[in-house]
Amino acid sequence: MEDQFLKIAKQAALEAGKVIQKYSGKEQHKNIKHGDPTDYVTEADIEAEKTIVKILTTSFPDHNMLGEEQTKIEKNSKYTWVIDPLDGSISFGSGVPYFSVSIGLLEEGIPVLGVIYNVSFKQLYWARKGQGAFLNGKAIQVSQKNNLRESVSSLDFGHNVKRQYKLDLYVNKLITKMGYIYSFGSAVASLGMVGDGTLDLYVNYAYPWDFVAGAVIVREAGGKVTDFEGNEPDWTKERLNIVASNGLVHEAILEALR
Repeated sequence: MEDQFLKIAKQAALEAGKVIQKYSGKEQHKNIKHGDPTDYVTEADIEAEKTIVKILTTSFPDHNMLGEEQTKIEKNSKYTWVIDPLDGSISFGSGVPYFSVSIGLLEEGIPVLGVIYNVSFKQLYWARKGQGAFLNGKAIQVSQKNNLRESVSSLDFGHNVKRQYKLDLYVNKLITKMGYIYSFGSAVASLGMVGDGTLDLYVNYAYPWDFVAGAVIVREAGGKVTDFEGNEPDWTKERLNIVASNGLVHEAILEALR
């Protein structure tokens, strides 16, 4: 029998995907965040989060919840659901097909479950700690590339107001040492692609909801996820940095970051 946590999380991700598809191609009202016109939230983000939270709270009324847009529910539980209802809002609003729903679960501060739904491509990733990682029902594995200079990777450069910080923190340290580099504008989509072996690595500095679900998927697919010092990320932080890789190029990335 399928794990109840996983079953409900997958249901919530797919229902959120339907909400996002409903808004797809339509003119979006955009609420600017952090005073940056390149950083905004749409009606699709807000409705998708409400959909996820309703499904999760119905099944798990005693659990904590943390969502990107509006949700912060504290029940003093050992379980915390970490939700990004639409990671890649700018992609979504611009017609670029990389945007995803992300639902992760922390148990006593450690990621134990992740579901990612890449809406445009109808890709449903999921993983439960100790049970492997899957894409549309098929087991996935990270890539086997072991040379950083030959890697296919993803870095996110951030919004205007945060870009210089990210350039100094990791982009400038890595950009000449890696192979081909993409920026998909969605941490969630990028982590899914590390898990299924499309990408060899992904590096970013962002929020817990950008990373929790993907961390479980990458690890269960045989990869590695750490902070820039090589340690377990502190998932309780407001913002954090991560390196997610196939494991084989991980030390080379950490060395470059030093």
